Order: sequence, then structure tokens, then C-alpha cells
Amino acid sequence: MATIVDSPVIDSKDWAAVQELIAEIQQAQKYAAAIYLFDATVRLFRNIESREFIAKTPATNELKRHEALLRMLIGVGQLLELRIQNIDDADLAAFDIKRENLSAYVEELQDDFIMWHGPELDPVAAAEVEKKLFGVAS
Repeated sequence: MATIVDSPVIDSKDWAAVQELIAEIQQAQKYAAAIYLFDATVRLFRNIESREFIAKTPATNELKRHEALLRMLIGVGQLLELRIQNIDDADLAAFDIKRENLSAYVEELQDDFIMWHGPELDPVAAAEVEKKLFGVAS
């Protein structure tokens, strides 16, 4: 005769744990989608920046728009860094996301901001920086 094994009793705490894990998965997916969208936005920004700022001299309006959008991108990147700080690296890796890459992206945007919109260096300091970076001053 076959014996019947009692199935475990599932109470509401168990269901709550399942719901919590599902919420974490959904949150990770939401953040992954936000990071992918952030990446696509920065890439578009870079393409326009290259076309309008590198290839030709930007107009004053374009400089102001560039500054405002760059500030917004930096802010969004910093918020994403904060939002994923409690997500495990392994969970991020499941979406092919590395925390350090996002941080590097934000730092790159900050460097870009300083380059375009930071304080002007006095000519002597600028010459020293150029010499250190390029070996000669202009």
C-alpha cells in the first residue's frame, strides 16, 4: 500500500516571501530597463554633441541646452546608482549590468560637464595642463 506524505502547510508568511521575491525581480527588471534607456539616451546625446560641438562651434543657445541636458543626465545617472546600491552584483549581472560601468558613465558625464561648462583656467594653468597631457603647451 502506498503511503501518503503530508504536504507542508503553507501559511501567509510563505506567500508573503514569494511576493517579496517577485517584487525584487520586477524591481531589478525595472532598473535594468531604466539603465538601458539611460545608456541609449547618453549615446544619442553624445552623437548630437559630436555633431554640434566637435564638428562646429556651438551657438550660445546650444551651449545652454547642452549644459541643462548634461546636468539632467548626470542626475539621472546618480539616481540610478542610488537605486541599485542594494541590488546584488549577481542580480545585476543577470541583466548584463555592472555597477562600476554605470559609475564610470556618470563620472564621464561629470568630466564632460567640467570640460564644457566648468570654470575657465587661467592661461598659465591651462598651459601647464596641456603640457602634462600632451607634452607641449599651445
